[in-house]
Amino acid sequence: MKQNFEISKIFDSTILRPDVTWNEIAEFVDRSIQYKVRGIAVPWYGLRYVLQETANTEIRIVVGIDFPFGYSPVEMKLKEIDYYMSLSKKITDFDVVINISAVKSANWNYVKEEINTISQYIKDKDDNRICKMIIETCMLSEVEIKKICEIILECPEVDYIKTGTGFGPRSTTLDDVKTIRSVVDDKKKIKVSGGIRTLKQVEDFLKAGVSLFGSSSATQIIDEFHTKQRGK
Repeated sequence: MKQNFEISKIFDSTILRPDVTWNEIAEFVDRSIQYKVRGIAVPWYGLRYVLQETANTEIRIVVGIDFPFGYSPVEMKLKEIDYYMSLSKKITDFDVVINISAVKSANWNYVKEEINTISQYIKDKDDNRICKMIIETCMLSEVEIKKICEIILECPEVDYIKTGTGFGPRSTTLDDVKTIRSVVDDKKKIKVSGGIRTLKQVEDFLKAGVSLFGSSSATQIIDEFHTKQRGK
């Protein structure tokens, strides 16, 4: 990465542990704002607080839809989207968990209809909003990942394929990303989330074609990047 590379803009700074305290959230938001990250995601009950704190910044607010399991009916997912859209235009990014149960059941018609319906709904409401589909690669076989990517490739309103929620049984791997890229090439952007804690990981994923990261360690990785640059 070049020295003038704006590393902060490839991170959605994320803290979504179920046991996170309000003090941790407040400190995390403050630090993320200081580092001028691309986006911030916190437990959804704290959205109004984050909106207030980021009001005079360009930082985006990221929300998860049907997070982290994805098996609610499509109608419920749309109601979630409506609610968050009603709060503020600063809530720009909708990271939607697809129905993994339907994927594991090979119910591809359901999966395709869900992705089409949700992505079109988001863009019809506001074309400037970002639609990311979380496919939870850590729970899928290579064949299932490829099938999902083939479906998403046919959905023009989907902006990103996101690898995971961070709540799965393992972290995202380079092989996961290579499998995604083998289908979509550069026709869809890729966001990696789940186990991203070091600059080395970020560098490897960038080389593999990833353009965005969700991480609770975003600010530490940014520090690591700048320390490395100063040492050159």
